[in-house]
Amino acid sequence: MAENGGSVVNGLNIGEFREAVKTVAEQDGSRHAPKKARVQWMGGFTFSALTRNHTFVIDEPAHLTGEDEAPNSMEYVLGAYGACLATGFVLNASLQGVSIRNLELALDATQDNVFTFLGLGGDEHSGFSSINAKLFVQAEADAETLQRIWEKTIETSPVGNSLVHNVVINPALDVIP
Repeated sequence: MAENGGSVVNGLNIGEFREAVKTVAEQDGSRHAPKKARVQWMGGFTFSALTRNHTFVIDEPAHLTGEDEAPNSMEYVLGAYGACLATGFVLNASLQGVSIRNLELALDATQDNVFTFLGLGGDEHSGFSSINAKLFVQAEADAETLQRIWEKTIETSPVGNSLVHNVVINPALDVIP
């Protein structure tokens, strides 16, 4: 038991988590979980992204004349999806009192036609055409329970839902003299 009387499962204090969610849910607009990011060009194909109080670098691989100092944008999307699935699985398992001993996700993806983005033409889009995500897990639950947790995780993943549902994108340009 944790100090506040809530149980701790997989390193998460369930009582504190439920209380935090309750507090957030009481805030106007919190249902929509607004996010912000800024991306600044660092030269060549290297960029720095800032979100909340975190920064990370984006770069292209050397075979595309990048410096290969960091993942490219699509690799971040794939990694973000994997991290979202891992987070969701740990959350859903913990809320059901299922202890996890080990968890890892393996993801691979293909793009429909990256040549469209690279200016070599094509009618296809340049985004992902398929993503495979496989969860490897050791936990204190039977396979049926873990399958239900996995299915709920897939169904509720914010990143997964952003990938499979149409997202309204409102691009704008501000030319600075």
